[in-house]
Amino acid sequence: MEKTLLDYLPEFVTELTEQLKADQKRWGNTWMQRQREGQELRIKARYDDYFAQFVNAGVPVPWMKVVGESLIAWVRERLARNP
Repeated sequence: MEKTLLDYLPEFVTELTEQLKADQKRWGNTWMQRQREGQELRIKARYDDYFAQFVNAGVPVPWMKVVGESLIAWVRERLARNP
């Protein structure tokens, strides 16, 4: 039987959890200090930086950091709807 994305979810969650633990240790809850307003452009700028590093220097895109930024945006939007 062919694998689906759901089959990769446990490993993905494990890697994301490790990334979030490292980020928490390094940054704490500083993500909470930024407002939801303008986050799309801030995140796009960060993603642009990741891809520029890939194009110009061959630095692999840090996909777990991309997911982490997406999670932060998602949480901020949920908190804005349901404080």
